[in-house]
Amino acid sequence: MAKLTAEMREFLTSGRDPVTVFVGTISKDGIPNISAKGSFIHVIDDETLAYADVYSLKTLENVKSTKQVTIAAINAKTYKGYQFKGTGEVVEGVLLEEARKQNPQSRTVTRVKLSEIYLMDYGPQAGKKAG
Repeated sequence: MAKLTAEMREFLTSGRDPVTVFVGTISKDGIPNISAKGSFIHVIDDETLAYADVYSLKTLENVKSTKQVTIAAINAKTYKGYQFKGTGEVVEGVLLEEARKQNPQSRTVTRVKLSEIYLMDYGPQAGKKAG
């Protein structure tokens, strides 16, 4: 399992610019998919993130079938960012209620247990494993 550092937590909660992250999934047939998420990105603990879906049918289908998720978050002004890889699970309950407070159109929340973290910084650090 990979663990978030304090710097990564800070980045996710207030360092992203734009606040949108990109979520990559893969279908059971091996077809990649990417989707933008912005209304609800949540740090659950040092090993778990969550994001809300509004209308991402392929992303939702892929998470349910293969569970493989990659979340890419950047700061376009500083050229820094992270890629978080892990296993996704669609959940309900408190997380969905929190997501709907930020965006009433939220239909599902996916919790991602992190397995790997990579730097998305500009320059020679790009792609380096960070966690």
